[in-house]
Order: sequence, then C-alpha cells, then structure tokens
Amino acid sequence: MHIEEAKRGIVKLVALCGKLDANTSPDVEKRLLALVDEGESRIAFDFSQLTYISSLGLRVLLLVAKRVQKAGGKLAVAAVSDQIYEVFTIAGFHNIFSIYPTLDEAVTHCAC
Repeated sequence: MHIEEAKRGIVKLVALCGKLDANTSPDVEKRLLALVDEGESRIAFDFSQLTYISSLGLRVLLLVAKRVQKAGGKLAVAAVSDQIYEVFTIAGFHNIFSIYPTLDEAVTHCAC
C-alpha cells in the first residue's frame, strides 16, 4: 500500500494504492489523521488503484470522516471498483460517504 497526495485548489487529493488491510491500516490511519491535523479539511479520495479493503480499512476511513466532519470539512470518494463498492454497501458506508464515478466530481463536491 502506498499513498499518493496532491492538491487541487483547496481540496487535498489522496490516492490509496494497493490493499488497505490489517497490515497497512495503522500507517494509513496515521497519515490520514495527520493530514486533517495539519488543516486539510477537504479531502477527495481516489480509489482507482485500491484493490482491497478490510474492516480495519473501513474503520480508518470512518475515523477520518468523523475528524473531517468535526473540522467542518468535506470528504468524498471517487473511482470505486465494483468489489470495493460492494464492501461499502454491505457495511452501509455507501450511506455515509459521498461516492462519485470520477475524481473531478469528487473534487467539485469537496470544493463547494
């Protein structure tokens, strides 16, 4: 798992690449929470290269979402594969997260 970061206007772009599981969740959680602590309150996730997410990975995303909400920000997820979307649906995360087909749409959501 590696994380690619970029900035588009006021929106932080975060691409999660690989598997978000028990082995990678602690480092990803640390980095993502640090971003929010550093003042990033508008985050668009690019999941186009995310190949797997476990329950621990979902926990990380929920923690980040709560921290962003507390900061008065916005968060969106883009380019979710069918497999990842199925996991989101089973966990009820499709009702928690704004999910968009493209990163551009996620950025637009977060920038408003």
